[in-house]
This record gives sequence, structure tokens and C-alpha cells, in this order.
Amino acid sequence: MKTRAKKALEHVRGRALLYAVVVVVLLGGFALFVQNGGVEEEVLTVSRGPFKQDVSVSGKVVAADDVTLAFAEGGRVVSITVEVGNRVAKGQALASLASQTLQSDLRAAQADLSLKRAEARNTSVNVDEVRSEQDSLVESAYRTLLSEDLAAVPESSYGVTAPVITGLYTGPEGSYRIRITEKENSPDIELRTFGIEVVSPVEVLDDEPTELGTRGLFIDFPDALSNYEDTIWNVAIPNTKGASYLQNRRSYEEALSTRNRVIGNAEASLRGGPTGSVAEAEVQRAEAEVARIQAAIAERTLRAPFTGVITAVHVELGETATAGEAAVSLISAGAFQIESYVPEVNIALLEVGDPSEITLDAYGDDVVFPATVVAIDPAETVRDGVSTYRTILEFAEQDPRIRSGMTANVRITTDEREGVLAVPRGVVSERDGKKFVRVLSGDEPTEREITTGAISSFGTIEVLVGLSEGDVVVVP
Repeated sequence: MKTRAKKALEHVRGRALLYAVVVVVLLGGFALFVQNGGVEEEVLTVSRGPFKQDVSVSGKVVAADDVTLAFAEGGRVVSITVEVGNRVAKGQALASLASQTLQSDLRAAQADLSLKRAEARNTSVNVDEVRSEQDSLVESAYRTLLSEDLAAVPESSYGVTAPVITGLYTGPEGSYRIRITEKENSPDIELRTFGIEVVSPVEVLDDEPTELGTRGLFIDFPDALSNYEDTIWNVAIPNTKGASYLQNRRSYEEALSTRNRVIGNAEASLRGGPTGSVAEAEVQRAEAEVARIQAAIAERTLRAPFTGVITAVHVELGETATAGEAAVSLISAGAFQIESYVPEVNIALLEVGDPSEITLDAYGDDVVFPATVVAIDPAETVRDGVSTYRTILEFAEQDPRIRSGMTANVRITTDEREGVLAVPRGVVSERDGKKFVRVLSGDEPTEREITTGAISSFGTIEVLVGLSEGDVVVVP
């Protein structure tokens, strides 16, 4: 390389009246600046080096899961158990519509199913089986009465959000008295229960509901755990002040009444009923009716599809909700991603798995959060008249500094290699669909056709065919 540059220098020195030459280092090789008749030309030596290709776009921090729930059917809102900012567990009831008529229909359908099954046996009704089935229905109604709308009531004014009580209670009526204290010789928080049952101290979990006693209930603390230290809460079972208490009480009483009627019919015997395939069809019809009503009842209660935080409550207690309209919105707790829209001119460069570096306006360019491309929409999204493609990136680690809605600057590395032969884009000319560079051959530059590849973020272009390491090219 040095020999060729030296020869070129000697050549122009031999024509001192026409040329002036300056030698500098450029891209790891020598470059000559030659003035010929007032026209300055630069030559550089081709060498291999690092190659990196980036795509820079803007984006926004979004929750990994973000959903707005709506009722499938309209109806009167009888229960709203959450407020904005509450943390909820997966499956927790958020709001419900009146379902008293459906509950009555369900008990009637279950009773009819019991009778159809008895008829299908074409024998005297097995009273014990019918009694067992009806007892199970009564028990279910009773557990619903005891478990729904349970609330933790403070013994004093503490200035914190009340803990959330969830689960299916399996014990007797009564009340829990819950005391929250700091664990001895530890910064952890623990709870003790009194009243219905006395349980040894239990450490409070900060990322999921904690078991409350041994009878099916759980307790979750929406605010920071340290805020609950030295507080006492009472949970009445059932909660006679709950929004659904009267409805559940009537449902339980109706279940008792239905039980007595069905058992009475069973004891009177149903010998002589339909048999064979007709009887089996009747059973299937009755089972389908029970399933239909149960599904209709379930659709009248909105439940959290994942553990998260409530961001909006769009309905009010007592109002008539409209089917399909937003009722409750929530986002996943602690799991955030980056949502960006990449212009179509860059989308071909991206692949799922590409690494990236994220900076957030809130923390400046010096704080970098690594991330990875995890999804690219196959269909375009038109933004300001430009076709873009929604791209999702996932943070390598979930950092407490990251919050939903933050503005992000995204630099995605689409190609990174070592030992790549590349030249500045400015030395490449194009004519008739072909690409050329001027190469110093001996003392004179000659034009050579090349085949190029990717373009780097350094402003260089990869040369696949036509140049070798050590060639000297002329820069226009």
C-alpha cells in the first residue's frame, strides 16, 4: 500500500509544474490530494474494517398488556369493586351487572336437569343422588353469598388504599381481624389473623396476593407495603353492606327452596319416564340450557384477564351500561415495551431479534436501556400520509424508572460485522444500472465496475465484487 502511494507521489513530483501533492491518513490507508490545473483529487487505499448499520426512530413506552373491557350485554351496574390505580390479580372481579333473573333461571334449569337425569335411568329416583346434587347447588350459592364483595375495613383512618380481598371462602360466617406489622429483625411486612381463625404470622408478598388464613381467601395491598405497617383491618363474612349482598341472599334462599321441591319430586318417584335415546337427548338439552345460562351470568361480570393496574373506570354504580362500550381499562403491572412506527424505506432492514439501544427523554442520552425487536406488524399503518410498520421492542430488563407513556429514542442495529471491504458512497458512480469506481492503475486512474451490498451508518457502502484490499481508488 505504501509503495503504491509512494510511486504515485513520485510520479506527481516528477511533474512539479502541474501538480501539488499532500499525503494524509484516511480510513486506515493513505490518501493523496492532487491538484491538476486547479482541480483537486483525492485517492485512498481500500481496507477492511468494522461495518455497522443502524435504524433510528422514535417511539413510546407502552404496557406489554393494555386492555379495555366491555360487557357483552347491556344492564344495570350493581357492583364496581375497583378504582383507578388499584392493583388487581388475574381473574379478580372488577364490575358486574344485575343477574337476578338469570340466577333464578339457572336454578330452574339445574332442577330440570336433575329430573331429566333421573328419568333417563328409568328406575325409581335415587333420592340420595338427587339430594347430593341439590345440596351441592345450595352450598355453591352459600359460598357465593359469603365470598362476594368482601371488604377490608380499617379500625382507624390510615390514609392508604384498603387491601383487596379475593378468593372463594370455605369457612363459617364470622369476621377476620387482620394486623399488619414489620417482621422481627427484618424490613419485611407480615400479617396476623384473629377472629374466625388464628394463624401464625405470614410474610406479605409484594408481587402477588397473600393467603389470608386457611379457608380460601387472599389479600392484596395496592399501595407500598411499608404504608400498611401497624394497621388493623376487619373483614366481615358475609359483607352485609356489599353491593351484591341482597341479590346473593335471595339466590341462596331460592336455592334452598328449589332443593326442597326437587327432593320432594324425587321421593315421589319418576318411574315410567322417557327411556333410551329420547331420554338421553332430554338430558343433553337440559345440560345445554344450564351451560347457556351459566355463560350468560359469567358475561355479566368483568374479570381481570391478567395481573395489572386499573387505569380507568368508565361506568358508575347504578347506571345502565351499554353492550360493547368501554367499562374498565387496565395495564399489566411492571411489564413495559417500546412501540415504534418504522418507515417503509427502513422496514426491509429489520428482523425480529435485532438488538437495540433505547434512551428516554426523561433521563437523557447518557442513560441507555438495551432492548430487542420482538414483533413487526405485517400490515402498514399510514401516519401523516407515510406508510409505516408498527414495531414492538422488549426491554432486556424491567427497570422501575421506566413508565408507560415515556418518549423514547430508538436505535436498532440491523447489521454489524468485522472485516468488511467498504468504500465511501461518494466514490461510487452509477451509469446504465451499473456501478463504477475509479481505481489508480499504475500512474493513471481507470474505471472499474463493482457490485455493492449494504450501506453502513458510517456513510460507507459494502463492496462485494470488483475491489480488493489494497486497491487505491480516486475520490471525485
